[in-house]
Amino acid sequence: MISNSKDVYKHLVEDSDVSWLLGLLAFAVIEERRIEWMAHQEQRNGEAVTEDEIRGWYEQQPENNLFRAKAEAENALQIYAQELEEEILDAERANIEEEMIINEVRSIRRPLADFGLSVAAGFVSAFIFAVLLTALAIIIYWDASPVDVGRFLNVDMSERVENGEKTSK
Repeated sequence: MISNSKDVYKHLVEDSDVSWLLGLLAFAVIEERRIEWMAHQEQRNGEAVTEDEIRGWYEQQPENNLFRAKAEAENALQIYAQELEEEILDAERANIEEEMIINEVRSIRRPLADFGLSVAAGFVSAFIFAVLLTALAIIIYWDASPVDVGRFLNVDMSERVENGEKTSK
């Protein structure tokens, strides 16, 4: 039998098989009802409620009143969990949108940097190509062709023959 708030607390929180948070909320629901009843009685009678009247209020409460308080507390927790979930999801959406905006801004700056790198790479590759082309031109200009080598050898051989040198074949 329940006759005071300690009994309600023991039944809903200490001896309950549900979570302590749910029990505390159910206890708060019962206590809120008691406080509202006390305020109503004081307003109606014009005087404060006595301890005996409070004990009588607790004893008059049906057993299913505790179950209804648990159901109200569970409903309140579910509503709070949904609100919290929505708040967290909204915050995450905002973070994701912010990250996407930052990434887009960064990607806009990248083409300018990429363009500069591309121009520099183009100049370097053009310079390397010019150096290689110049080296090839020098080699071709100064290097004798096989025909020139043959002419040189023929001239050299004919001079040797004219000078009387022996040639070996």
